[in-house]
Amino acid sequence: MEAVREVVVIDPVDLQAIRETAERVGVQTAEVPPFRGIQPVMASVLVVGERGAVGQVRAEVERRRGGLVFDLRAGAVRPIHRSRALGHGELKVVAADGMVKVAQCDAELVAALTKLASGRGEKTVASVRDLVDTLS
Repeated sequence: MEAVREVVVIDPVDLQAIRETAERVGVQTAEVPPFRGIQPVMASVLVVGERGAVGQVRAEVERRRGGLVFDLRAGAVRPIHRSRALGHGELKVVAADGMVKVAQCDAELVAALTKLASGRGEKTVASVRDLVDTLS
């Protein structure tokens, strides 16, 4: 059995639930200081255990983050963000004209889009805008 270590960044309101999930699947956790660049209102947790069990904790973190929002309107304050108002696996696109579309997506797609968007906000918004224009 290979033990893995992974740091997950979570909303502090989820800290207890994530600890309970980790305990249920046999994974150890420890709070670590936030990394440079992580919002100070977020908590960083080191998760150590068997690969599959750590994956279950990571999946619970993702589920609690909710859906993904792309706001393509000019001057959008948060053009890409996760929203608890959406269910996990839901994707909401606010088009440049303000029209809103919500789609149910595979949770893996939402996770992949979130990873793609990390640190590349403007380019990702431009790519999504082009895709929406093409599909319209």
